[in-house]
Amino acid sequence: MNCTIKRHSFWFGILIFASCSIQAPEINVTGEQTALQNQVLGTFQQIESDTWIIASTRAVGSSQASAISEQKQKVLDAVQNRKFNKDEIDELKRDKVVGENLQGFLKIMTTEKYARDLNYRQLVDELVKEENRDRQIVYDRVVAVNKSAAEAGDKVYEIFSKLNYDNSKPGTLIQQADGSWIEKEKGK
Repeated sequence: MNCTIKRHSFWFGILIFASCSIQAPEINVTGEQTALQNQVLGTFQQIESDTWIIASTRAVGSSQASAISEQKQKVLDAVQNRKFNKDEIDELKRDKVVGENLQGFLKIMTTEKYARDLNYRQLVDELVKEENRDRQIVYDRVVAVNKSAAEAGDKVYEIFSKLNYDNSKPGTLIQQADGSWIEKEKGK
């Protein structure tokens, strides 16, 4: 009898086990481009975060903050300058006097106001020059601290171009792969 109970228990266990389904874990394969994008954007976000920490620490007068390298100071200044000029850059984008090009930089578009108003043209030229300089400094830093970005070459600029596109408001002029310019649509 004891042997019969063991046999029934064994077959009952097999039946229970067989009725359970084993589900394999979901595996997401990340493409090379997506992995590179994640690394570049992660490095970019870390640089922005670091600059805020350094700026906050320096504001409280910590002696540790004064020991940052010249390169880090340059990046800090670039990030802060970009934030300082953001509203004016957004206004220029709204006026369609600047657009986001495929390399991740601003491009001046010759509008009627830009062509006829010398003061306006000088303001636009100076803001675009500063913004593009600051972007280059930040891009260079991302490449310097991220080996994958350094090996990726021009793909890094495509990633920054997409980041700038994503951060631009609808109506911003965006350069297409064929060189033409379109306005960014709402909801994109």
